[in-house]
Amino acid sequence: MNNEITATCQCGAVRFRSQHQPVLQLFCHCKDCQVSTSGAFAKTAFFKLKYTEVSGRLAVRTFKADSGNKTTRESCAHCGSLMFDRSEGFASLIGVMAERINEAFVFEPACHVWTKSKQSHVTIPDDVKQYVENITP
Repeated sequence: MNNEITATCQCGAVRFRSQHQPVLQLFCHCKDCQVSTSGAFAKTAFFKLKYTEVSGRLAVRTFKADSGNKTTRESCAHCGSLMFDRSEGFASLIGVMAERINEAFVFEPACHVWTKSKQSHVTIPDDVKQYVENITP
């Protein structure tokens, strides 16, 4: 059985690989995720950075997130596909946009974060964990 999880940009120039499952999967409704994805939220799977490999040339956009942390969005420098999210708040993790993950990966979100920025047409079921801002212990 192959446990490898891979992701690629639309043109195949940027590749991600991990032999480990993500440690967290979530929907993020922050304004930057809305702008970055051109949608209502981002679907992100976070992996331990030490167990991953990334190859290919990335275009990196750095900004200060609503959380106050320095954050980057990384896209393929060739085709522009949004691939990764990295934040000072989760320095040991790399977020991979779930839509970029290949094969039979099943996105199983644990929660919704930054719901204070949620678009009004998005409905989150009452039984799903929600955080107005960041995930809190």
